[in-house]
Amino acid sequence: GSAGAPEGIRRVLDSLAQEMRQNPLLVASLIMFGIYIFVGAAAPVLAPYDPNIQNLRATLAPPTSLNLLGADEYGRDLLSRLIYGTRSSMIVGAAVVACSALIGMVFGILSGYRGGFLDDLIMRSSDVMMAFPFLVLALGLIAALGAGLGSTIIALTAAFAPIYVRIVRGCVLQIRQEAYVDAARIMGVGPARIAVRHVVPNVMGPVLVQGALTFAFAVLAEASLSFVGLGIPPPDASFGNIIAAGRNYIAQAWWISTLAGVSIVIVVLALLVIADGLRDAIDPYQHRL
Repeated sequence: GSAGAPEGIRRVLDSLAQEMRQNPLLVASLIMFGIYIFVGAAAPVLAPYDPNIQNLRATLAPPTSLNLLGADEYGRDLLSRLIYGTRSSMIVGAAVVACSALIGMVFGILSGYRGGFLDDLIMRSSDVMMAFPFLVLALGLIAALGAGLGSTIIALTAAFAPIYVRIVRGCVLQIRQEAYVDAARIMGVGPARIAVRHVVPNVMGPVLVQGALTFAFAVLAEASLSFVGLGIPPPDASFGNIIAAGRNYIAQAWWISTLAGVSIVIVVLALLVIADGLRDAIDPYQHRL
């Protein structure tokens, strides 16, 4: 069969399909997350208005036929801003997961497979980065880079990548002791080919579980950073800056902050259930009693 990452992903997806037949909550969470992905990808088509167009005559307007979820303090359509806020969250989450996983796979495999000085260097560097709470590390990096979408992705990737490095290294240390890896080495198969053919497929499961968790925490972190003005800057829409703006009008326009907050809660809960389902699919012996 085919080797490498596609094989590992296919193996996890087969286990996940079996888990879905027994877990309706997992199916519901996957559907909900799929809706968020679709809304984020199709934001320009789905949004009824430009999210940054102001209409001061509709300032803090309640939900009406023209503004289905009401309007914010500048009269901007809240539904359109929530749709584009979803887009911002999905972009940040997907980019952080992809970049963190790639860095973690490369350095984790190097660290676990090569060992020695390189292993010590990579692990001590990871320890230093993980010594800081991830949000504090992200805040420091964004303060240096400046607020913005790109800076948020870079900062959160730097915060989450060491976790992947440690996960992948732990898997590699276990896999390299297996008989089939020794057999491949004796047959003269090079380290790179062993890594692609035998190591990568076996680490894809834990990486995908961590990916779902990272996506959830990245959505939360992006909203937190935007809430304090260090994430995605206005007027671009983000769940965090929508909540921050709406908190000043919570008495007369409660729906602004509430709807953005509920959106965050739903997507994060869905991702946590997905991560739990992935874990159970990969290691069915760890099901809760």
